[in-house]
Amino acid sequence: MFYSGMIEIRNKNNNIIDYISKTEQYFLNEIDHHHNLKKTNPDDLIYLIKTREKEKINFLPLVVKEIRKGFDDGRYQRGY
Repeated sequence: MFYSGMIEIRNKNNNIIDYISKTEQYFLNEIDHHHNLKKTNPDDLIYLIKTREKEKINFLPLVVKEIRKGFDDGRYQRGY
């Protein structure tokens, strides 16, 4: 029991060490690529047109309008 627990801990530590080494390698590669980046100037940038924010719609007047429209339609159907 004790031996199998030690084997599990060793395997988990090895996995953690592998993960740490992969992470270190990734960041070292990013640092190496940092020197290859080009500095931009305004000609390289793409300017997007800022869109207007949508106005918030108040649903209460729309509901009241629909209910009123329903009453008006009902007035014409009373004769049937």
